[in-house]
Amino acid sequence: MIQFTTAERAFEYLGSFMNFERSRKQTIRDYRLDRMEKLLQHFGNPEKGLKLIHIAGSKGKGSTGILTASALNAAGFKTGLYTSPHISTYKERITLAGSFFSEESYISTIEEIADRIQSFSVDDTTGSSEATTFELLTLTAFMMFQKNNCSWAVIETGIGGRLDATNVILPEAVIITPVEREHTDILGDTLHEIALEKAGIIKKNVPVFSGYQKKEVLQVLQERAEANSGPLYTLETCYTVIQSIPSFSENSVTCIDKTGRKLSCRLKMIGSVQAENAALAWMCLDHLEIPFSAAAEGFSRAVLPGRFEITGTDPVYIFDGAHTPQSIKQVIESYRELFGEKGILIFGAVAGKDIGTMAQLLSSLFDHILISTPGTFKENNPKEVYAVFRNLRNDTLLIENSTEALQTALQLSHGNLPILVTGSFYMAGEIRKMVV
Repeated sequence: MIQFTTAERAFEYLGSFMNFERSRKQTIRDYRLDRMEKLLQHFGNPEKGLKLIHIAGSKGKGSTGILTASALNAAGFKTGLYTSPHISTYKERITLAGSFFSEESYISTIEEIADRIQSFSVDDTTGSSEATTFELLTLTAFMMFQKNNCSWAVIETGIGGRLDATNVILPEAVIITPVEREHTDILGDTLHEIALEKAGIIKKNVPVFSGYQKKEVLQVLQERAEANSGPLYTLETCYTVIQSIPSFSENSVTCIDKTGRKLSCRLKMIGSVQAENAALAWMCLDHLEIPFSAAAEGFSRAVLPGRFEITGTDPVYIFDGAHTPQSIKQVIESYRELFGEKGILIFGAVAGKDIGTMAQLLSSLFDHILISTPGTFKENNPKEVYAVFRNLRNDTLLIENSTEALQTALQLSHGNLPILVTGSFYMAGEIRKMVV
């Protein structure tokens, strides 16, 4: 039997399988629900005893997920949370409403998987018979939640939804956060095609709760919900007011629904977009008859690394995993509210992202812009990113080594200018591990 000395070593073992997160060479055909279904069957279907909430979308999945899980936990339900990617450790992906399980629990679960996976096989006529890293992480999550007696679990998709490894569950509710053009090499070239993939998690007679969407996305969600005889609830139809007042330490959120109920709470997660995420989570929780008092308490506890995370003094650091134009817009809005347009930007993006639009949004701001390397986990080319930024602003600096980029930023800051690190969760993670 394989044994691991630490949870990180155990997760490294799972990472030794086919890891599509590291490569852009896969296509939609590489994603197989039949393999995931048989994998779960091989391990006794650990997902079957859980009440589940399934979340898809382009941005805000993690924040909406932690808010929802934390609220259920505060209401007295032991609640698992499965998210991706991670900032510092794989353990961030599989938690008890944001809190780590014991080290032994991670280790023993993955040791069991390592032992029993030896006898697993599927028909490989339509693709590889080997389970992928993400499939095994998903299995690990379900097994962990079962072993730790969770009654609820909030499950975030990886890429897309229709063929995502998580889409083997029958949830109590589906949440669709805002959808943008992303992963076009896998999900499709148009917003309509991408929306179809995200909407693939909608199931028969299951209620759907949607954040703010573009018209063509909303149309897809409406058609999919109607085809499955499930109600669709949107922020536009349920709320008249969604607002936030951010500070350096908390976010004061107020929502007023169409019945006139005023819902007020304080969040540790900063940024105006978190008000929308809280409203979306509450819309779902209200349908599940979770009292607002419990939801507000849970919301106030919720914390997720790399979501406009503010830390440090002299200088202040802000870490955010924004990697789409709309999420970058929201980071800029929140940053301006608290810091104006002074500061230093460390930016790094992985391959396949809309660098041009993000650069246009960011290049006129900040005193200094540094382009660096967002780790080695996913394919990236800092020189290409630098070329795009430098075309818009010729004083942009390319410092590929992330340690040197941080040192340069500190020198330029003089302890006064805030340092924003964004462009990907991987860039945020590279710098964060050196200062947090």
